[in-house]
Amino acid sequence: MSKRSDVVVDGVRLSILSEGQATQGLFLLHGIGFGADSFLRNMMPPTPQIRVVAVDLPGHGFSDAMDYGGKPPQLVMAGLINRLADLLGLKSWSVAGSSYGAIVASLAWFDRPAQVKSLILIGSGSVFHATEQQKKTLAASVANGRTAMINPTLESCRKRAGNIVFDPTVVPEEMVESQLESYRLPDRLAAYENTVNETVRTMELPGARVLDRLEAMRVPTLIITGRNDIRSSWEKHVEGTARMPDAELKIYEDCGHIPYLEHADRFNADMADFLRRHPPG
Repeated sequence: MSKRSDVVVDGVRLSILSEGQATQGLFLLHGIGFGADSFLRNMMPPTPQIRVVAVDLPGHGFSDAMDYGGKPPQLVMAGLINRLADLLGLKSWSVAGSSYGAIVASLAWFDRPAQVKSLILIGSGSVFHATEQQKKTLAASVANGRTAMINPTLESCRKRAGNIVFDPTVVPEEMVESQLESYRLPDRLAAYENTVNETVRTMELPGARVLDRLEAMRVPTLIITGRNDIRSSWEKHVEGTARMPDAELKIYEDCGHIPYLEHADRFNADMADFLRRHPPG
């Protein structure tokens, strides 16, 4: 069972799940509106040299909400992840991010290219969609998230996750129960909406996006997306992969927006193979 603990980074309490004690790290970053518990099937360290850390991003799961100070939330979060790595005593690390977590992962590399050794980007309109398309995607995410957050029940949380996967029966009950517990926190809906609203408001500020900088991402990158993802276009992932100097793409069939949960065994094997070839240290 993964260990949950709290780490205070720049005055923000982040709740994390971790496995292993190595000085090379693999961070797992969830999509907007979800939490670290969505990675419960992916916490086994791919090698003994890697410590796996799944993070509740600010205002998600059981982490504190925060004031982004007028800056793009994804930029602020990327800095927090890298400083969290420092506090955990990691010397170098890889970052895997799903959906919104993938833009955070990408920006973490731009912030610390010497220490972020490789990236895994999972079904991410935030990375591969143009601005207006991504604004529409975030609006759809908010509409779906509100259905569970306004009046959280096991059924509403289960349906919220089930709406974006290919087969709703794959959603694990332990994730739904954790989501319900976090959604019942009094500030979760406001924090969620604030993150989305600030992301949209600042989307065109310098450094907020990476779509126009894919050619500059000279870092080994594994890109995984679902053929049936309603939140991100697999075609845009194909186009984006072709622009990146050191990227490889895997498209999962019969798969929606959460490949690491929907096809956990395959995802874990693909991630382990990639990290053996491109280790975080």
